[in-house]
Amino acid sequence: MSRRRILVSASPFLFLILLGHSAASMASPVGTSKKQLTKTRSAQNDCATCGNDTARAAKGSTRRRTRLARNVSCHPKNYVDPKIAKNYNSAMRDMKRAGIKPRVTSAWRSSEKQGQLYRCSLSTRCRRSNPGLYRALPPGNSIHEAGFAVDIAGVATGPRGAKRLTPKGRRMVAIMKKNGFNWRYGLRDPVHFEADPTKHGYRSVKSAIKRSQTTCSLRLAKSRPQKKATNKVA
Repeated sequence: MSRRRILVSASPFLFLILLGHSAASMASPVGTSKKQLTKTRSAQNDCATCGNDTARAAKGSTRRRTRLARNVSCHPKNYVDPKIAKNYNSAMRDMKRAGIKPRVTSAWRSSEKQGQLYRCSLSTRCRRSNPGLYRALPPGNSIHEAGFAVDIAGVATGPRGAKRLTPKGRRMVAIMKKNGFNWRYGLRDPVHFEADPTKHGYRSVKSAIKRSQTTCSLRLAKSRPQKKATNKVA
């Protein structure tokens, strides 16, 4: 009788223990340990952090693209006015045929860049740190701003004030003159070659500069309507 009483009195406790185990198993996924649950929660937190980082990176990349767009030059590197592009390309080909590899150091310039060079040319210290800079006109006056001038290295050698043409430079000058470019300043600025805008439809250098500084080739390329593809019927 004592054993039966003990079993009967203990049965409610066993029932409560079994009920607690079943509730715990229902609260957590089958076969999921505490460590696995911890990993799952940390992974979810990591995903949330990753999403925030990605959003911030996307915003940053937009800002970088905006800054880059503002810094893009109005014209591509070594740009010249389309009215002398044929002459310029012909001169480059003639030099290569003559075994010369022309190194163009400057072609079209923005008025902002011209202003920087002009201010540098007024400073003895700046001129010494930029030995390739000879003379720079104030912004709004340089034919480089019009896209009608190019600077080509290797024409002359020697110290400033005592320059002399190199054999290669002599051939370069002849080729540029043949293709319509004037070696305007000679040994005072041996790298400089230019064409006359008034011989190519412009009223003056000023009008050519205004046109080149306000009508950008990159803007023109973007504004051109794209041709719609037409389906040909056989």
